[in-house]
Amino acid sequence: FSERFSEYLQGRELNPEQWIEGKGLDETKIRITREDIDELCPDCPVFIWSHDLHSAFVNSEALERYTFQFGIEDPAGGRFERDEDNRLSGVLRENAAYAVHKLIPVPAEEEIYSALERGQEYAFSMGITAASASVRSDYLDGYAEFVGTEKHKIRLNIWKVSESFNYEQDRFLKKHSERFRLETLKGFVDGALGSRSAAFDKPYEDDPENRGIALVQEGPLARYVRAANVDGMQVALHAIGDRANAICLDAFEMAGCSGRGAEYRPRIEHCQVLRERDIGRFAELGVIASMQPIHCIADMPFTEKRIGRERCRFSYAWKSLQQAGARLAFGSDWPVENIDPLLGIHAAVTRQHPSGWPQGGWQAQECLTVEAALQAYTSGSAYAARWEQEGGTVAKGKWADFTILSKNILESPAKEILDTKVEMTVVGGEVVYERTRAEGGGMKEKSDIS
Repeated sequence: FSERFSEYLQGRELNPEQWIEGKGLDETKIRITREDIDELCPDCPVFIWSHDLHSAFVNSEALERYTFQFGIEDPAGGRFERDEDNRLSGVLRENAAYAVHKLIPVPAEEEIYSALERGQEYAFSMGITAASASVRSDYLDGYAEFVGTEKHKIRLNIWKVSESFNYEQDRFLKKHSERFRLETLKGFVDGALGSRSAAFDKPYEDDPENRGIALVQEGPLARYVRAANVDGMQVALHAIGDRANAICLDAFEMAGCSGRGAEYRPRIEHCQVLRERDIGRFAELGVIASMQPIHCIADMPFTEKRIGRERCRFSYAWKSLQQAGARLAFGSDWPVENIDPLLGIHAAVTRQHPSGWPQGGWQAQECLTVEAALQAYTSGSAYAARWEQEGGTVAKGKWADFTILSKNILESPAKEILDTKVEMTVVGGEVVYERTRAEGGGMKEKSDIS
């Protein structure tokens, strides 16, 4: 950490009024406190997101700017961790991290526009024609600026992030076009496994006083879902731990989603650890299991240590959900994990790291076929975005959105999925990406077929 941060600082003229923001610190490998950051940068406020974006690490300057305005009390649904002397350590959990992050000025619209353009091109190079993304309200104008230009080609399904589960504050004017949809509210019901803030019925195996953080309970959440559904809004809920997933399912049931799944399209994001008795409830309630196979590969080295062997049985349980009749929708959770769908398909099929570990796969009874994984990434995700009539499959009358790969992964050994290349990406009949073999290999984008 010190080496990377020092490299960043080298040769820069620092402005004490300008925040330094970073991302990607993996708590399962390294822990830092404000003192560690203070040694490198004591004068500018520093904010570093954890790898899972559910915790953050700040220096003393950042803490002072926050506590000067808001004090040192833990915000609802969040925690400022303290050291053995009860001083703020600079480690922020859940809503405490989001509260401090609000002090950082929102980038200018042109910066958001530029980032979206780069992200779009990167997605096209991975064979992606449509993407869903959760966006804070203060970033929505930047997205609108991008969507209104000729540069915008990818289909975007945008979710407005709820910060308080207050529907009157969260409601907005819905927008829907062929390439842009804004009709979904995204809420967080718990934290993350890596940060030990995911909500569980029983304590963590390696932290016996901790059951994680449930950010909302069933009753208030059900009222929120019901109000959103009345307005025709879709609700997507982040849930990692078994307790959080049960809260979501209970809330959807209390809100009247049973038998109306096709109308409301309720969805739970991640569904990482489930109670066995909750598996069948997804199909019963019409709740979409929106999962990211790449999370399994990233988390499996430490999951058993975190939650014990028994709870691992229904961790990332996409096969059990499929067999119980649930609708699966797969994605990546980028930038938390790698955006490449081929890596995700390999993970869903093998439950192995690309290196081949562990032999036979982790909890291999949950492996899917390649065809099932492809369906979850394509038609499953189109259904989850209410785009199944126009996209998700190649058929007469649908959008001409498709990807050409270098080999037929339906007929190749699973390990060859990792060697497969995206040759071409087409959106609405337009070639938005084409891989060409120039001298030494390389990639080149073309706007149409010549």
